[in-house]
Amino acid sequence: MKSIPSLSIVIPCFNEVESLPVLVDETVAVLRKLACPSWEIILVDDGSTDGTTKLMTRFALEMRGVKAVLLRTNFGKSAALMAGFDESDGDIVITMDADLQDDPQEIPAFIEKIECGCDFVSGWKKKRNDPFEKRVASLFFNWVVRKVSGLELHDSNCGFKAYRRWCIKGLSLRGNQYRFVAAILSWRGATIGEVSVRHHERKFGTSKYGIARYFQGASDLVTLILLTKFSQKPLYFFGLVGLPLMLLGVLLGGYLLVNHILFLTTAAMGFPLTNRPLLIVAAFLLLMGLLIFLIGLVAELVLRSAMLGQGYWVREIVDRKLGPKSTGEVAQQ
Repeated sequence: MKSIPSLSIVIPCFNEVESLPVLVDETVAVLRKLACPSWEIILVDDGSTDGTTKLMTRFALEMRGVKAVLLRTNFGKSAALMAGFDESDGDIVITMDADLQDDPQEIPAFIEKIECGCDFVSGWKKKRNDPFEKRVASLFFNWVVRKVSGLELHDSNCGFKAYRRWCIKGLSLRGNQYRFVAAILSWRGATIGEVSVRHHERKFGTSKYGIARYFQGASDLVTLILLTKFSQKPLYFFGLVGLPLMLLGVLLGGYLLVNHILFLTTAAMGFPLTNRPLLIVAAFLLLMGLLIFLIGLVAELVLRSAMLGQGYWVREIVDRKLGPKSTGEVAQQ
């Protein structure tokens, strides 16, 4: 492989004291073989309680190129990734899980894909070594993400990913949003790629994700929609929800009002408005729809008054004197 840009390998860890020594040794061996001017491994401890903190601290003190970032408590994978991104210096940033299911030997494939023009590359665990129920849940989740985002990636869940440096600037991940980073970056104009990777069986410890993770997916998908399609026009999103409720409330109210007028003119043709439970439903729908719409309006006003960026990302600036200049480092939010 030709000389490549500097690399940062970000590895979030939570209770992986048995896996970490093997992973670090294998990753260092791969990086030393690359024609890379500089590299670093950033180990992020996400509030471990099994000795991982002490172990990665020792690695950082004894091994060249290894840095340990110790979080105060367990904030979750998104926070751990952001902490690693903030401490990274590489032109290319690669993330890996710490459970030895990702193979460091795959790192050159990600770099090659980036060098071919991709801004972001996601791994695809084509053959998963996970329990059946986890594989089925992952297939369903990835299908939903593809339909919502329009991005044809096979595996949004894979933690093995590579980023050009500009992709992580201004990126803000919370909760389980790390699973949607490809969709977020695609919306920002990044060129998205995918590579098939080997997926090893877990050798040590147990999975950190339970059934609750899948129930959180619905709210995360709503967040994804807000972060991408409606981030610059939140009123549209709230309007899509609030206006139909208001319309339904108006229709029900109109139906009740017409019947009340008919009752006042000809008692046999209608019914009194005051003793119909449907009136409460109509009023509730109307007020709820109005409230949601007003929340969207407030969100729109906050967005405009706060002047949160210019709403675009510049790929390149061409100057007659200087020629083309890449602005990957100057991504505007």
